[in-house]
Amino acid sequence: MVMDFFKRIGVNKGTSRLFVGGIHGKESLTTIRIIEAANDIQVTEGYLELCNMPPSPYLSTLNPLYYLSLAGSRLIDLVMKNQPSIYLEIHCYRPDNYPKLTREDRKEVFGVPGLVELENGVLIGSISPFARSNFFDLNDFPFTLEVPCDPSSKSLQTCISFMEILAGSSNRLEIMEKLKKIYPEQVERLDNYFKDYSLNFHLAFQEIKQRAPETDLKDFNDLNELIVDVIEKGNFKVNPKQIKQLEGAFLIFNEYNSFKCNKRP
Repeated sequence: MVMDFFKRIGVNKGTSRLFVGGIHGKESLTTIRIIEAANDIQVTEGYLELCNMPPSPYLSTLNPLYYLSLAGSRLIDLVMKNQPSIYLEIHCYRPDNYPKLTREDRKEVFGVPGLVELENGVLIGSISPFARSNFFDLNDFPFTLEVPCDPSSKSLQTCISFMEILAGSSNRLEIMEKLKKIYPEQVERLDNYFKDYSLNFHLAFQEIKQRAPETDLKDFNDLNELIVDVIEKGNFKVNPKQIKQLEGAFLIFNEYNSFKCNKRP
């Protein structure tokens, strides 16, 4: 697989961590600086794999077609190969996109909650629900790190400090406890987002996967009827945008098949 940058730190046994930049478009021109800054991070147990992907056509990770593209397939290959319990997807954003990424109604408009700013313009939040629901266990730590495309030295330092916490932790709980000491308000918001995802989108998707083999799904209408029925019977709190995301997540599940889409038996 062609990579702009690749390095593994640590040993094979223990916690698997994967930090990836250059997910789409020309972001790799910025994310290589973040990835290279992590070059000397110490890993106390397990390993950390650092990757920066080459430039590719821009397709949002909130579009299910991304995971069927060449760049998306490469990314999922990395995830499936490493099966990380700690995963960081590094992106960059232009200043005019800050309001779009952090808006309070982002969940209603785009199906995902607004990203949370740590400091110095560095934003974090969960990765796309398409990948989150299909390729990670519920209690894994699959997060997005959004950095200004022309990051200041302070922004870079915030990124490094955040990555050091991830590299020095073994699980989600440990990471959140460490972050809470530095960013208590931000962690409270992230915890609320996680609870909402756990009780609604995640459970609804699990139920859809369980019922699908027993349902005659001939077309998208049948799939939509199944999803709506699951939501109504389970009283899951998901909005119309998330209903479409559940549909996309199931199609990705089918594309990669159940063996690939379940990290652990």
